[in-house]
Amino acid sequence: MLTEKNQQGYRPIDVGPVTMGYRLENSRPGEPVGRDLIYPKGAYILHMLRMMNWNSRDGDKWLMTTLADFVQTYRQQPATTEDFKAILEKHMTRTMDLDGNRRLDWFFNEYVYGTALPHYTFHADVRPDETGTEATLSIAQSNVDPSFKMLVPLYAQLKDGRVVRLGEITLVGNTSFRKQLKLGPMPSPIERLAINYYNDVLCTQD
Repeated sequence: MLTEKNQQGYRPIDVGPVTMGYRLENSRPGEPVGRDLIYPKGAYILHMLRMMNWNSRDGDKWLMTTLADFVQTYRQQPATTEDFKAILEKHMTRTMDLDGNRRLDWFFNEYVYGTALPHYTFHADVRPDETGTEATLSIAQSNVDPSFKMLVPLYAQLKDGRVVRLGEITLVGNTSFRKQLKLGPMPSPIERLAINYYNDVLCTQD
């Protein structure tokens, strides 16, 4: 819904920030661009915040704790986008602190107050050996402003069907990253490496 063009040729994700809501529906982009932006992108923003902190041990504990604090803090009161951001910053983890200032301006400027849609190109060669797995991976981030930052999660899909999160790659601007990794023994041999296995980042990808 976010990336499909309407009859006027506009994609909802391009017409304006999600905070503009139904004000975006005018004679130029037409309907139902507001509806097709607000609900899908709002949900995706929450999913992205969720996946920055999700792990197999704690699951959604971080997200549920943070949302419970937001609901309790602003119960029967009006709350703004900045109020929500402040609660997120109160609970933010070191992984989320890309600017080192305990603020989420980088994320909100890109996805809440902005219209960013990065594109990723990813490739990985996996070479199992007797001590684990050697891998060479390359990833490129494009279609963004020079200041755009993102945590791109890296996963290993195992031959027994399990998926293991290996960590995150931080990319800034239109850039590429290439690295050789030595991965230790896994519960099952690695079949392939992948980014955004759970659609962690709102993006296009090949």
